[in-house]
Amino acid sequence: MSNMSNWKNVNNCHRTSKNCLNWAKEYLKEQSANLIAEDNGICVQINDLTECSGDAELNQRKGKLIPIIDLNLEFEITVEEENDSKRPIKEVVRTHLIPLLKEQFKNLGNDMVETHSKDVKIESSQLGPATPPRAVTPIEPSQIHTASTPPRPATPTTSNSDTVKSSAQKIINTTNISEVVELQTSADQIYETLLDPGRVAAWTRSRPDIFRHVGSVFSLFDGNVTGTMVELVQNEKIVQTWRLKTWPEGHFSTVTIKFEQASDFTRVHINQEGVPIGEVDAVRNNWQSYYWNPIKNVFGYGALI
Repeated sequence: MSNMSNWKNVNNCHRTSKNCLNWAKEYLKEQSANLIAEDNGICVQINDLTECSGDAELNQRKGKLIPIIDLNLEFEITVEEENDSKRPIKEVVRTHLIPLLKEQFKNLGNDMVETHSKDVKIESSQLGPATPPRAVTPIEPSQIHTASTPPRPATPTTSNSDTVKSSAQKIINTTNISEVVELQTSADQIYETLLDPGRVAAWTRSRPDIFRHVGSVFSLFDGNVTGTMVELVQNEKIVQTWRLKTWPEGHFSTVTIKFEQASDFTRVHINQEGVPIGEVDAVRNNWQSYYWNPIKNVFGYGALI
């Protein structure tokens, strides 16, 4: 791949990409300049955006423009206060300044599309015929253009456990995982983010095979995660079989994801049954590092601090 920040490919992948990091830095610096939050005699003002690193890209996949944003920001601030307590300062930043920043930055993705779409847009006449969706065929690695490292497959080990699954060839000791994640958006948005192919492509940084009907096979991250949709209740629940590529052949866990809508956020309850013993830490890390963290960063569903 070329090192140029803006490149186009109209041959096979039907995808374009533009690095917008420098533009994003100037945009965020302008939007946050001299922003002030005040409370209880404490005034916090942003002087400058001193660090802006990470990813800010505009991608086109099959005619859809998708902004991918995963940034680390650091600010220089000035604090004026009537007392020397540090805790109130932190509270002012958390409860007043952060919401102001989120409000200022909420249009970053849309503005990126409007500003740079002409640089990555390919006319439909150049794209050629679209490939029909495949409902049950896993994605071939050779067809994927990936911009990130897929989840780290865990190394199978054996140990004792409560649950034992047997097959004709081997006994697989398994256990269960339960976690709760809070995302600052509505249940319907999370449901769409986990199932819509365009959104999944944004947070996985790869081309997924995923379809929103029961019985369909899905494949993510270069085929490192595969499974089948078992149950779909719109905006309420997703049940799927799920496995890592390096798990014993034919062994799948069962993942149940339930959405609990709160006043201004959603609790996501994840229960995974049948995880091979010895892989619990790796599986937990994969959910956090390759699902929830990218979803929070790309779509802004997580707190800034």
